Amino acid sequence: MPAHELRCAQCDLLQNMDELHAGQGASCVRCGHHLCSVPLHPFDTPLAYALTTLILLILSCAFPLLNLHIAGVESQMTFLSSAKSLVDADFGIVANVLLSCVLLTPALFLCAVIYLSLALKWSMHWPGLRSVLRLAIRLEPWMMADVFVIGILVSLIKLAALAQIGLGLSFWAMLLFSLSLIKTVTVFDVHWFGFQLDHLEGLPAQQLRMNGAKACTVCGFFNGQQALKCERCHARLYERRPHSLAMTWALLITAMLLYLPANLYPMMITESLGERTPSTILEGVLLLWRIGSYPVATIIFVASVVVPLVKFISIVVLCIAAQSKSKKSALHYTRLYRITELIGRWSMVDVFVVVILVALIHMGKLMSVFPGVAAVSFAGVVVFTMLSALSFDVRLIWDAQSRAESESRKL
Repeated sequence: MPAHELRCAQCDLLQNMDELHAGQGASCVRCGHHLCSVPLHPFDTPLAYALTTLILLILSCAFPLLNLHIAGVESQMTFLSSAKSLVDADFGIVANVLLSCVLLTPALFLCAVIYLSLALKWSMHWPGLRSVLRLAIRLEPWMMADVFVIGILVSLIKLAALAQIGLGLSFWAMLLFSLSLIKTVTVFDVHWFGFQLDHLEGLPAQQLRMNGAKACTVCGFFNGQQALKCERCHARLYERRPHSLAMTWALLITAMLLYLPANLYPMMITESLGERTPSTILEGVLLLWRIGSYPVATIIFVASVVVPLVKFISIVVLCIAAQSKSKKSALHYTRLYRITELIGRWSMVDVFVVVILVALIHMGKLMSVFPGVAAVSFAGVVVFTMLSALSFDVRLIWDAQSRAESESRKL
């Protein structure tokens, strides 16, 4: 990739990037945000990983995930049967979250990477390439296959003392799928793919790098001052995300309101010998702690109680910092934002554990598990906190620091 200018999407610093060769990358000199990297085999590496991951995704849905033996009764679950169990229990919203985050979103992302890689490899002007690039960028934060695998492992430890658990072929396919998906995301570099699309379609990027040019916050491309949509990925252009703080506050307050019923109402209901026992998140944690499952209790407590609270506090701090003249370095707040964005989706572990237990333990009056209403609320907490973090424009913090520094110089 030849040397060119690029504006950081997080601190808005315009900087010159040196020429990059295969296997090299670049980060922002001010905030350390990743700007661009070039794979060792630029066309073949993303394509190979995406194809492999897509095959593993299909295999993870084709065979049983887990087998359970208890009191002479056998039960098994597949990924699709887990969604069906939720629909049968009238929890279609949770089923949609499961299918979207673990199956549909990764599948669309992988198809987008394959489509883009083949078009660039063969230098083909296929329709919708820029829209496909934007779709892949938007889907990336919502893929939770690795969180689902952690949910499976937590469920295994939770059931180990009650029943005999067997691992199906799809468990290994799901494990490999989640690892391969992570690798695919790392080799899919947005800026490099966008740069190759510019070269393929002859977009005159160098001529647009002038005073007043707008840099796209999605792909980093420079557009003319009057442009309303990015010429590279067709995303909407703006100096700062419109109504960013208002949207962030609204989504955050919605998540906080959902957090109350998520902790007050049952997360799941266990039926054993005709007796139903509802349990909230904290009751489940205490039960696991009393029976000696300390690692599982710790994981559930951190993911379901600590992480949402930390994320609430972090987003509040970020919003206040963007609206005030804080003396603390904007770099510290930017790092806090990255951590907040990173940990948000891991709170979905507890929801996935409930999904797995519901699909696996359905033995009538002997023992069955049903989802509680808190599962819907808690899934909403995770979704709305993620939306809140994604709607926050971290560049506002750097703007606030610039204003504070300008006023201090005047004094």
